[in-house]
Amino acid sequence: MRKGGLSLIAVGMAVLAAGPGSAQPDQSPTSAGPASAIASEAENAVSQPAAGCPPLFDQRFPASGQTTAYVTGDDGDIRAGARLRYRDNGDGTITDRNTKLMWEKKDQSADGLHNWNSTYPWQGTCSNNPGRVCGSNADCETGGACTPAKARYTIFQWVAQLNTRPCFADHCDWRIPNVRELQSIVDYETYLPPVDAVFNNHCTAGCTVDGANHTAQCSCTQSAGSAQGYYWSSSSYAPSPLVSPPGSMLAWGVLFGDGDVLSAGKTDHDYVRAVRCGLVSSGRR
Repeated sequence: MRKGGLSLIAVGMAVLAAGPGSAQPDQSPTSAGPASAIASEAENAVSQPAAGCPPLFDQRFPASGQTTAYVTGDDGDIRAGARLRYRDNGDGTITDRNTKLMWEKKDQSADGLHNWNSTYPWQGTCSNNPGRVCGSNADCETGGACTPAKARYTIFQWVAQLNTRPCFADHCDWRIPNVRELQSIVDYETYLPPVDAVFNNHCTAGCTVDGANHTAQCSCTQSAGSAQGYYWSSSSYAPSPLVSPPGSMLAWGVLFGDGDVLSAGKTDHDYVRAVRCGLVSSGRR
């Protein structure tokens, strides 16, 4: 079940505002200090450059990709942000020259981990506690297994397969992108799919991400299919006010038909693309 993000936010805020005893921002002048300073300190405490990745000193915020101007002063006229630039690494991965993120390519290899038609739910339930939701076995009590409905893996169990040695493209730190990272590869100059050609080329039956075993090399992005081109992010829809704990029902994703950012039910089966590098918590370096 795909939902428009803005409408859900409006509903969530209305419910929260109507509820008795709703938490209010601290307006006291004696509070801990400027919000910007607090946020900066919290961010510095947990985010560090991922190990084994390009340096981030020349990291740039990417442009939308739009170059057509429809009126003076619009996006295509001003073209704010760094021009979209990518490098196909020849090993099944793509590096974004602006963000320094490395992305998994998708292919049409039958039953492979990179198949562009494969879909997975965001979460499952624990075998020894059906009331507990999970992304992997680590979320379950001792002896429990995270079991997704009508699927082999959740998206987190799927990415763990990429990190099983010898690991995909010799890197063992693949992860599910957050929603801002995922949206960064949208090219709003085009659609179906709205991506640079490096993410969608030579996509034919049997092609692979790296041309292994004398197969045709390709890079694929779904813009339709069973999941209608919707790709998961790792970002939960935190304000969900009608479920407990908050965020246990919906997650954000990007529709790679036209670039919409939407939320979906975590038990839905949708596409996924792995990423690595960037700033990550110190425990994930």
